[in-house]
Amino acid sequence: MTEERFWSLLSTRLAGEATPEELNELETYLKENPSEQLRAGTIENIWSVSPTVSDDYKEAAFNKHLQRMSNHFSEPVLQYEAESPVEQEPEKPSRKRPVLRIVAWMTAAAAAAVLGWYAYSYFPFFSGTNTNALAQNTVSTKRGSKSKIQLPDGTQVWLNADSKITYNENFQGKVREVQLSGEAFFDVVHDAERPFVIHTNVIDVKVLGTAFNVRSYADEKNTETSLIRGSVEITLRNNPDKKIVLKPNDKLIVDNMEAKADAGSPDVVRQRHSNRASLLTLSKVNFKENETTALETLWVKNTLAFDKEALEDIALKIERWYDVKVKIADNKIRRTEFSGVFEDEDLEQVMEALRISGNFHYDLNKKEVTIRP
Repeated sequence: MTEERFWSLLSTRLAGEATPEELNELETYLKENPSEQLRAGTIENIWSVSPTVSDDYKEAAFNKHLQRMSNHFSEPVLQYEAESPVEQEPEKPSRKRPVLRIVAWMTAAAAAAVLGWYAYSYFPFFSGTNTNALAQNTVSTKRGSKSKIQLPDGTQVWLNADSKITYNENFQGKVREVQLSGEAFFDVVHDAERPFVIHTNVIDVKVLGTAFNVRSYADEKNTETSLIRGSVEITLRNNPDKKIVLKPNDKLIVDNMEAKADAGSPDVVRQRHSNRASLLTLSKVNFKENETTALETLWVKNTLAFDKEALEDIALKIERWYDVKVKIADNKIRRTEFSGVFEDEDLEQVMEALRISGNFHYDLNKKEVTIRP
């Protein structure tokens, strides 16, 4: 996606004037590009608290934006004039949009210009220009695979299946930043002068030097941070004033739906206020008897583990672990909880153990598992 198209889609979304097709195009692009997702989130957060600007400024910024578009495309771009009606091309009536939409889009375009400068100035790592994109590294794992990498500062990162990490190639600057989608275990090299920050869709994790696990899959209910040693500070993306400091063996679970609700209107947030207790859950990491490794990090040792988890949640782990699709045909079975630790077992051995414990049946057909009563 071009930079021009990115700003066009983001601006219309900020104005509340984006079509379903435009929203879908932007969401798809952001899901495939974690660094751009962070940039968009940062800009939207600034937009939500930024002061309003004058109509004259909106008009000037909007026309400047249109001029930039004209420089990129051969077709002429409509110029907006405050005191004149908006002309439409008669041969293309389907492109006609209400004046209200033009004005709203103009407001967002003006703000986007300001916010873009702000984001570029204060978040250069995520500025989104082609030059910066070339200076970024992305490491990803497919389902059924894992990976271990070393960042330029010496930090060790273990990536679980179906995960992605993006970081600046030279890793210079006052802050060491990475963007994570999925699950990773970090053993961060200590540097008191340069904090290490992990960005996910829901939280930011700030550390100096420590070992911890972050689990943040887009299709799961929660985002989890499990601290093994050192100290980390966690900030909710949509509530930057809310900071939680973890000590060794602490585990923080953030409800993704509740956390994202903070980005909605004040009315929505107030309606959810009574359920705020479910937003954050602080507990301890899980050590099994005679185990020196926390259950949350056993995957680093190629061990599939879960403790009192619903089958529907275990199914997501199995899908990533063995690169299969799991279908559960019964809601009662879906909510049944299981515990288990599997070191070298194959898919069929895992399913057999669950079947015996849960009293259900399953069908295994190549890359698909169907669970039934």
